[in-house]
Amino acid sequence: MKLKLIVLLRLPLLAANVARADDSDVKGLDYYMDPPSQSDDEADVTGSMLNDAAHTIGFRGGKAERAKEIRAALENQRSNLDYMYSFQPLISSEGYLPPVIAEAKDVAHITNEQIRTANRAYDIVVPARFVSNPPTWKSYLLTGLMAQRIELPEPAAMPKDGKQRDIWKKAVALGWSDGRQKADEIFTANFNRLTRDYTGMLRYSTLLQQGMIKAPVITQQQQTVTGDKNRLMLGDKTKRMKQQAEFDINKRSWKPTIR
Repeated sequence: MKLKLIVLLRLPLLAANVARADDSDVKGLDYYMDPPSQSDDEADVTGSMLNDAAHTIGFRGGKAERAKEIRAALENQRSNLDYMYSFQPLISSEGYLPPVIAEAKDVAHITNEQIRTANRAYDIVVPARFVSNPPTWKSYLLTGLMAQRIELPEPAAMPKDGKQRDIWKKAVALGWSDGRQKADEIFTANFNRLTRDYTGMLRYSTLLQQGMIKAPVITQQQQTVTGDKNRLMLGDKTKRMKQQAEFDINKRSWKPTIR
């Protein structure tokens, strides 16, 4: 299963009032192209101010529209994503999520005095951590792509005549395109982080079996009764991560694997 990713470049400025909403609040481009007319007695605004306001509205609208499309595409792939990215089996018996291990191949470091190469290199990019619930693909892929309500600017900032309306429409259209691009960039970054973390946790399990990395050291303290005059706790149990996972550079302790 492959998800189509569109990575584009422009990053606009954000400056509009936004509130959490659902997909019913996501409106199309035409709605923002021709906003409700305002009274003529409002103060005129400069072309620059109008352009900025329109671009911001267009950006928010385009981002919301593209985010809605992405959420719909992900929902259609729910069963595949649930199968491909299941974090529950990765949680240790002590209740921590394993560290994320990045792998690089054919590494080279060159200075004026030396050149250093390696066939393979591993780095711990995210340490192990206790979690109450395992993450899901949604907690990764939907970050920054939730539905938002977009409000038009104050009446004084709206176009008053044909010339201003032309400025408005052009800026909204440009902002719309930029907003859609931004949503794709967010999704691409989210997808890359999901892939990195999930693959990196699986890689930790492999290295642990091979003896190339040591598991975190967990300490546990249990007390029958704890508390104070305002709170009483029975069977109080505390787990602490005394030491994070670390690589074992003594290759004699490594275990060969059969492939």
